[in-house]
Amino acid sequence: MEHNRFSEVEFVNLHFVDEDYHNRHSQLVHAHRDVLELFYVLKGEGQYIVGGKKYIVRSGSLVVCNVGVMHGEEPFRSDVMESFCCVLRNVSVPGLPLDTLTQPSQNPVFYFPEDEGAVGHIMAALYNLNREGGHAAECRLLSEALLWLVTEKIESRRQTHEEMKHNAEEFLKNVTLYLDEHYHEPISLKELAERFHISQYYLAHIFKDEIGLSPMKYVLYRRIGESQNLLMNTAMPVGEISDRLGFSDNCHFSTTFKKYVGVTPSQYRIHFRNR
Repeated sequence: MEHNRFSEVEFVNLHFVDEDYHNRHSQLVHAHRDVLELFYVLKGEGQYIVGGKKYIVRSGSLVVCNVGVMHGEEPFRSDVMESFCCVLRNVSVPGLPLDTLTQPSQNPVFYFPEDEGAVGHIMAALYNLNREGGHAAECRLLSEALLWLVTEKIESRRQTHEEMKHNAEEFLKNVTLYLDEHYHEPISLKELAERFHISQYYLAHIFKDEIGLSPMKYVLYRRIGESQNLLMNTAMPVGEISDRLGFSDNCHFSTTFKKYVGVTPSQYRIHFRNR
């Protein structure tokens, strides 16, 4: 990243929100037209609304509230989270609108555990300097440091997601290759999950999400496709095809074939022989 990416950032304000502040300045979900807000939870937990969605936040959570995006705590809460609201202007990130740190589709909540408490310390320092007044240069430098920490967290999450996506693609490639080589053998989802050391639910979920079929439906389609090939291009008896492709019996094969193709295996063979 460029060394001076945030050199033009303007520190606008920072509020410490506790129960007393909340009672005096209570407001509903709102949006800012020309600034970015970073909401950091010091103490407590609850839900925070961003862009019409509710997110769970707790001590150490930082919420990115981009310019123009509706955000705020749930109204009518009986307990109030202690938090800092840091307001910045002229925040520029390549590829994004001014005063925007994340894409609309991204989760705006980032977690900074206690051992990464630099965010909380910077917020506290900004709050104290802002109350004293006359520290514009120091507040700008601290704002720049804060933005670096947040954008590093955003970039780290992006890289993690890309790595997970790559790993998932490689994993699915291996599963599909295995099914293409063993579709004619007895295969169950349980056995497949055990072979690839993954839960049945997760395997079925990611396979269908990427391939469009469940693993077992994929196996069935491979068997039907191969049976069509054998019926058209060989004289192999229907019963032998059934056995070869892993169907439990000839009747099951004929019933399944007709369900997905529309005719029985024998009718299918006759049709192509008469063409």
